[in-house]
Amino acid sequence: MKHFRIVDEHGGVIDEQPFRTADEAHAWATTHPRSELGPWSLEEQVDGRWQQLGGSEPT
Repeated sequence: MKHFRIVDEHGGVIDEQPFRTADEAHAWATTHPRSELGPWSLEEQVDGRWQQLGGSEPT
């Protein structure tokens, strides 16, 4: 399992969960209850470091 987190525009962690794939994590992030509250990014932990994978589209 890989570890993913949703981070808000200020760097605050909204939520973290393990998933098998980045596609599963992205689906979770886009349907998360707080995903509509403002800009966010999805990050994956790789070798102890967080790497940004994508995020919400600006409106």
